[in-house]
Amino acid sequence: MIIKDLYLLTKKDLKKASLVLTRAFHNDPLICLIYPDEEERRTYSPFLWEYLLRDGIRCGEVYAPTSNIEGTSKWLPPHKEHMSFWRSLRSGALKMGRMLSMQKDERVLPIRKIEEITKHITDLHKELVKKPHWYLANIGIDPEHQGKGYGSKLIKPMLERIEREKYPVFLETNFEGNVALYEHLGFKLIDERIIPETNITNWAMLKDI
Repeated sequence: MIIKDLYLLTKKDLKKASLVLTRAFHNDPLICLIYPDEEERRTYSPFLWEYLLRDGIRCGEVYAPTSNIEGTSKWLPPHKEHMSFWRSLRSGALKMGRMLSMQKDERVLPIRKIEEITKHITDLHKELVKKPHWYLANIGIDPEHQGKGYGSKLIKPMLERIEREKYPVFLETNFEGNVALYEHLGFKLIDERIIPETNITNWAMLKDI
């Protein structure tokens, strides 16, 4: 059941939406680890977001507040919470990887190390929530539109719908300040730990039925 008061993204929106998330997550700790140079982050992280958004459009639902795409939220439904190898290829993993490897900054991590970090986060997700659930994979608002209520607009209708469907909802955040915001929406903190070989904390949260 599509949320009628929100704009459902399609493939034609990928470019614009990927730039919105590039700006929204410019200072995200994990994105900064993957793309340490600010200019290279602006150049190459849009390919990561396009890859992740394409997966959301293919296998879940990606919403914006309006067709102007002030921000987006990517939701993956039960039984599609985790991306398989073939699913990642179909969503453009090879192109994303090529663009990732084009960075010149000496601080850039080897691709294998980035894969280990992302695998750790995925494995932790699988360990923490074994039953079918919705996954709020990411939500970001363009900085010029923050503080206008778009975050709540993207979250609350989906939470109401999922509650009617009687499924839990899982999310992660790398910003401690977000924890209280999500707790206000009914999520509970179920895990807090440093991602191995980084100084980044991963807060895992669940809104159970």
